[in-house]
Amino acid sequence: MADKKLINLKGLASGLSEKAKSGFETAKENVAKARETVSASADSLIRSLDQTGDGKFDLEDIAELKRQLQEKQRQEKLSRDLDALNPIFPQNLSDGVFLLSKMIRLAEIDKKHASNIICEGSIGHETLAKDLRIVTVYLDKVNEWGLSFYPDNNQEFYYMNPVNPQQYIAIDYFFDYLRQARVGELQRIAQDLGASYFKVTIKEQKKTLHKKSESALLSGKAAAGNAKAQGSYSSAADELSAGEIAAETSFEGHAPIRPQLVFFKNEPQIKALVEMRLENKENAITEQHLFLKCTHSSGITEKVAANLDAAFSAMKCAGNTSFSSEAQNEVRQVFEYDIKF
Repeated sequence: MADKKLINLKGLASGLSEKAKSGFETAKENVAKARETVSASADSLIRSLDQTGDGKFDLEDIAELKRQLQEKQRQEKLSRDLDALNPIFPQNLSDGVFLLSKMIRLAEIDKKHASNIICEGSIGHETLAKDLRIVTVYLDKVNEWGLSFYPDNNQEFYYMNPVNPQQYIAIDYFFDYLRQARVGELQRIAQDLGASYFKVTIKEQKKTLHKKSESALLSGKAAAGNAKAQGSYSSAADELSAGEIAAETSFEGHAPIRPQLVFFKNEPQIKALVEMRLENKENAITEQHLFLKCTHSSGITEKVAANLDAAFSAMKCAGNTSFSSEAQNEVRQVFEYDIKF
């Protein structure tokens, strides 16, 4: 039986067509090429895995690959820590890219920054609280920042002086400091312009509702004859409080000199006063009465102050006084400026 099968197979082979034989040869060639490709791929893989350069892949190569993987993971963690901790280094202050935030916090370095190698040598860090960027300056690195702080550096939160970006004012003193500084500048302006007298009164602008009534004559189809109807309406008018005198001084008077404007350098009324006093010699001004809105020279708005309060609340470190309520007071206040020559 076996011999019969062998004979049949031989007969089958001898009966193959030339086309079939050619197909077998092609298949053999393809198998050989595939073996060469696999061999080349294996050699390439070994070369890529060979970390020691000895032409083979062994335990030493595995150890090196493991080390490289660990280093990559370490670098990725340091990158994540850098993004999360945002440390600030001395070189950042002079690289031309770093910008100081308007809000600064003075504090000791916290544990998570002190313990992370990415913060080694840092002098502070940045945080974001309710979309408000805050720079924390480490207390033992204050001198490296080249900043001045009013009244001292024993407070926690400070806001940038609107006319001096290198000075920061403690938020508890911010509006009082600016009020005194601006009153002082108004006094210097009066003295430089050769005034004989000046007075600054701080007043508060209030809106008062006035109820009025009027008679309206109705006409047309809806009215029968000359019927009259009584109507009333309310209107709001701005009024100023009695206020308090912030400064009042008399001088001997002298020829005017051009004053140096700081807080009021963009105040149109003050600029006009200076030019009238200096330029109009034939019809010299003898006195002036001005109302100057405080917000024009304070450098802070209600919106900014509200954002600050939101940030303080998020950090659970709100002070005894509301910064936004102080800003709202500032919005309502005016400097009444009287000057005589």
